[in-house]
Parts: sequence; C-alpha cells; structure tokens
Amino acid sequence: MIIFEGIFALKFMMKRCLFILIGLLFITDIFSQGSQAVVLISGRVVNERNMQPVEARIVWELLPEGKEVGIARSDPSNGNYKIILPHGKKYGYMALAEGYYSVTKFLDLTNLEQYTEIDEQNLFLAPVMESQVARLNNVFFKDGSDELLPESICELDRFVSFLKINKKVSVEIAAHTDNVGDDNKNMELSQRRAQKVVDYCISKGIKKERLVAKGYGETQPVAFNGDEDGRAMNRRIEFKVLSIK
Repeated sequence: MIIFEGIFALKFMMKRCLFILIGLLFITDIFSQGSQAVVLISGRVVNERNMQPVEARIVWELLPEGKEVGIARSDPSNGNYKIILPHGKKYGYMALAEGYYSVTKFLDLTNLEQYTEIDEQNLFLAPVMESQVARLNNVFFKDGSDELLPESICELDRFVSFLKINKKVSVEIAAHTDNVGDDNKNMELSQRRAQKVVDYCISKGIKKERLVAKGYGETQPVAFNGDEDGRAMNRRIEFKVLSIK
C-alpha cells in the first residue's frame, strides 16, 4: 500500500514539475521577444456545470487564416493555463478536451504597443450529452445557395477537431433558413446546406456513419423574421448530439 502511494505521489510531483517548467518557458519566451510587444493571457479551463477544473489542450490560431500557431495545456489540478502571443495580429483560441464541447475566444492585438497581461480569461467547457444542441456560429453560405463561404472554414475545422477528439459522438447537422421565399425551396436549400457541412466533415476524415444531414427550412425559427437581425439569427447551422457510444 505504501509503495503504491509513493508511486502515485511521485507521478503527481512529476506532473506539477512539468507545469512549472512550462511556466518558466513562458517567462523565457517573454524575454526572448526583446522589445517586441507581447500579451500574456492566463485563466482557467473549467466545467461550466460544476466549475471544476478540466485538463485540456489550449490551441490558438491566426485569424482570419485559421492557421494554428501554438498549443498549451491546462494544469489538471486547478485548470490554470498561460499563453503568450505577439502583437500585430488577430487570434482565436479554444480549449479542447474529450467529453466536452470546445469554446472559442477572440483577441485583437493589432494595436498593442507594449507588454500586457490579461488574466481571468476563463474557458468554460460544456459536457457533451445526448440531445444537446449547439450552434456553429460562423458558418456562412452564399445567398440562396449551398456554396460555403471561405470564412466558414475556421469554424468547420474547429467542429471537425471536436468530432476527432470525441470519437464516440454521432451528430445531426441541422440547417435552418429565414422565411423569405418559397417554403419548399427553403426546405430544399436547408437540406443541401446541411449536406454540404456533412460532406466537408467527411472530407476531413470523419466517418459518414457518425453524421446525419437534416434541413428544417423555416420551420424552427429562434427569432422573429420581421427585421434583418431576426432573419440573420434564423439562418443558422446547428448540431445535435444523437448518441455517445
């Protein structure tokens, strides 16, 4: 019993030392930047339902290109993380962990002129559950078409990452329209758009058996269609968790 406890304690200390080392590397990186302005971002990754820490990968990317430029990890004991980003760019960063839906934050550093620290940038992860519905906020199509616009790729790639981490999850991709135009044409358009998202996921290595495309047309609005703001909210792509097995 004493031997097992000793091994456990040793593993815990090794993991804590690793995170201390990562922190020292962050500090070294700050000084290696010289006079270049950087921002030190810190916060916690937590389960949004019980606020408990979550061990996760923190990935950040350049916007609008969506190019991945770095990866860090949160401390499993308290959820803390730190990342350092140079000035002059726009970034998106998110937490990824099995069993959770990832969230994304955005940061505009184009006007940064001096070293800055930004704390309490907490990332809240939602546990994945059957029948859960979530919106893919930045998926856009050409008007009246199922042609994906280039600015959709970053969001779709993040969704693909979620599916690759959560290999047991099967989802329905649901497309919705506003009430402008013919009802039947809107239904057909939404089905094609949902299928286009499914096809993109398959092209990135997701098994087609895990994906179902469903178009709902204008039948499930989330806002009034009386003005453009409401119609824009109703034109959306969502995913629904069908099963976790």
